[in-house]
Amino acid sequence: MSQREDRASATPGVVSDPSVIRGLTRRRLLTAAGASAGLAGLAGLLSACGDQAAAPPAVDTAGTPAWWRSQRLHHLVNFANWPDYIDVLNGRHPSLERFTQTTGITVNYTEPVSENMPFFDSISPQLKRGQYTGYDVIVTTTNSPALGSLISNGWLIPLDQAMMSNFRRYASSQVKSPPWDPGNVYTMAWQSGWTAIGYNSRVISEPGDSVALLFDERYKGRVGMMSDPWELGSIGLLRNGVWPALSTESDWRAAATTLRAQRDAGIVRGYYGQNYIDYLTSGQTVVSQAFSGDIYQARISGAPQLRLLMPLEGAMFWTDNMCIPQHSQNPKDAMAVMDYFYQPQVQAVVEYSIDYVCPVPAAQQVLRSPTGWAAQTLAELKPSIGVPVAQTASSAYVFPTGQMIERSRYYYQFENADQLAYWTSLFKPIAAGH
Repeated sequence: MSQREDRASATPGVVSDPSVIRGLTRRRLLTAAGASAGLAGLAGLLSACGDQAAAPPAVDTAGTPAWWRSQRLHHLVNFANWPDYIDVLNGRHPSLERFTQTTGITVNYTEPVSENMPFFDSISPQLKRGQYTGYDVIVTTTNSPALGSLISNGWLIPLDQAMMSNFRRYASSQVKSPPWDPGNVYTMAWQSGWTAIGYNSRVISEPGDSVALLFDERYKGRVGMMSDPWELGSIGLLRNGVWPALSTESDWRAAATTLRAQRDAGIVRGYYGQNYIDYLTSGQTVVSQAFSGDIYQARISGAPQLRLLMPLEGAMFWTDNMCIPQHSQNPKDAMAVMDYFYQPQVQAVVEYSIDYVCPVPAAQQVLRSPTGWAAQTLAELKPSIGVPVAQTASSAYVFPTGQMIERSRYYYQFENADQLAYWTSLFKPIAAGH
């Protein structure tokens, strides 16, 4: 389907202009992904993990320093990403055009990743058979089981650390050696964001600074929660004062009890997918679990009453990651394009187009005082984007404050399929009313 058409119809009256709905699709799709992947996606993951348990993959030399030294550029790379998640100008991608001009490498850029688990299911048969997936770079998310399964099955090529000079120099501390991939062995961040709390400041003038706002009986029947079991379970853990990344199965059960009590008390109006923002902007809910990018976009597109709360207990920080699937035919070209996006000028152009958490802090200064290629490209983009470049440069949603970084929390990384199934069995029924 057309992602821009989907977004335009999802928020009546405020997002019909493509210049103000950019950046919403990527993160809003994740909620739908969590809901639809519950059965089909989980089955695929369990199958993959089961296959691994029965027949562990043979050790592959791909990704060793010696292997990387033997690789050569082929001047072609096939890049798979989410829809509407890169700079676009009259159907072109200026950042990719510049990459080709400076390196001679052609990029076949496609957008097949509309959900994490279905995309994983689409490439896992080839990976199981030791075949090329057709992609040299894929983008997948930390809070999806897909990334963990790709790593645990040995289906990602360890990166060439010698080709990560821009990353080493410019990457933010949030994406260097992250919990889901210590040492950045397999991944480099594409973009990030938070699942925090959105609220209507016209109704809630004093929100406080706690996740308890979502459990406040004063807003009974007007609280929105997410149906995604990973998001729902994580907020339950935060309510109990537990960091999700460090949680235990006992903590999960306690979080499920807390969330059931919230539901049974009538506090929750509903458990939503990507349409949660519609309920919040229309006033049907006055406080909700929310994605940082959605609140930013809603504010500039007609709902200035919305605010984002980063609670004291923390907000869930997620990252979409670039990685190289096993049996890639152009791995050296893949490394070149991945590291290219860590140039501050390039990231400035991308951020102005999509408004997610930038992995390159130095891009902020480029947006404040652009020169050369970046200045020209930003000027060309401005008519279609419709907001000043300085607004992106000053946005805490794109360049987070120290407090926002301090309050970022990471998702639990499932160790095996049994853990994933248990988590899902606890939290999915709550949203389903069981």
